[in-house]
Amino acid sequence: MRLPLALLLFACCLPPVGEAAEFRIETRVYAPGEEEPASESVTLFTAGAAYDFRDKADRVTIFRPGAGEKPGRFVLLDTADEVRTEITGDRVAIATTKLRRWAALQKDPFLRFIGDPVFEEQFNADTGELRLTSKHMSYRLVTMPVASREAMRELRAFLDAYAQLHTLLEAGLPPAPRLKVNEILAGHDVVPLEVELYSGPIADEPDLRAEHLVTWILSRNDRNRIEQANRQVAEFAEVDNAHFSKFADRLAEKQAAAAKR
Repeated sequence: MRLPLALLLFACCLPPVGEAAEFRIETRVYAPGEEEPASESVTLFTAGAAYDFRDKADRVTIFRPGAGEKPGRFVLLDTADEVRTEITGDRVAIATTKLRRWAALQKDPFLRFIGDPVFEEQFNADTGELRLTSKHMSYRLVTMPVASREAMRELRAFLDAYAQLHTLLEAGLPPAPRLKVNEILAGHDVVPLEVELYSGPIADEPDLRAEHLVTWILSRNDRNRIEQANRQVAEFAEVDNAHFSKFADRLAEKQAAAAKR
């Protein structure tokens, strides 16, 4: 598979329009034919910030969007080594722009596509099914109308920024396909209920699928996790991005060792 899953499944009713956006998202991503998820996470949204906790990992990612001309920023916590680092949104955006320019110069059609993806779009407002297709990559989504513009705005801001951050940290491919899907969903004012990702045209079996449960209230445990993450931001020693990137190397080694068992 050449590109990580871009979008997630949403399962819940939406909050009334006008209420403050405070919610949690549980995510499970599945490989083809597997009943156990390949990855799990919980993302908590409150006060305009997002706190992403990866299960079976020692990293917490906190995203705070910018205000006015001030860029957003990520704070990454390594809870094993008790260190933190900060990455500004403008640095992430610059890296994404450079990758897209690089992809545009490549001879390989796939690389040019992921630098500037163009999908054939089919949206059925009655059923909520959205199909975004191309010969390089396709998505099938079942959607529902969004009831809270604020929640949609915060969710899209996080997903867009996180997709770009993942590319920066993992030295991955341009995140343009994921950003395009987010843009199209927002244009229809819908959120996905089901998402399937294909490495080419839509076929019987997707290359990856995801389940995503949204709850429009935070539990006491959720708030405790947020408070703990905020304390860790204050207590952990700050290191530069290069030092912190060793976390990704250690995590990859753990995953490789687990796969051999």
